[in-house]
Amino acid sequence: MTRSLHESNIAALFALLDSTGDGQIAADDFKRIADKACAAVAPDPGSRQHQAIQQLCADWWERIREDADLDGDAAVSEAEFAQAVDHLVASHPQFQQMTSALSCAAFDAADTDEDGFISAPELDRFFSALGIPHEVAEGAFAQLDTDGDGRVSRQEYAEGVWVLLTSEDPVAPGSAILGQTRGAELL
Repeated sequence: MTRSLHESNIAALFALLDSTGDGQIAADDFKRIADKACAAVAPDPGSRQHQAIQQLCADWWERIREDADLDGDAAVSEAEFAQAVDHLVASHPQFQQMTSALSCAAFDAADTDEDGFISAPELDRFFSALGIPHEVAEGAFAQLDTDGDGRVSRQEYAEGVWVLLTSEDPVAPGSAILGQTRGAELL
């Protein structure tokens, strides 16, 4: 049985967020992600970027916990996560605004030179800090740079993240930013 592109993307995002690999995401996963990202792109704890990354991850966990922790155990399984994303996409128009806000915060973390754009090396460094391979970062950059100007704008990044969460179109910009190019075989 194969997963759809959307299901594969949600599973890839869940796997990225599950920093311990225990099949659940919880507050400590988001703290680890924040710490790794800060170490790579904003090591000074007093910097605006460092604090923004820490806050982004804490806020993101709270939002996921509120929407997906159906059994109240302070952890979210992959099934709970996938169900919550699908429900939020289908039923809550404000979810796109929240996703855009999170995307913009991640964009700001990746934009280490603060020029308002993400270069290929900036995206590679940010993705690497999250445990995403260089080859995937290269492909993501190529897909996100929709105007071909050699840099990714805030709008291109936010639109790509939204496509990642919602699209079944394998050529839509953002559909493969975590490396998924088609449905994946279920094991």
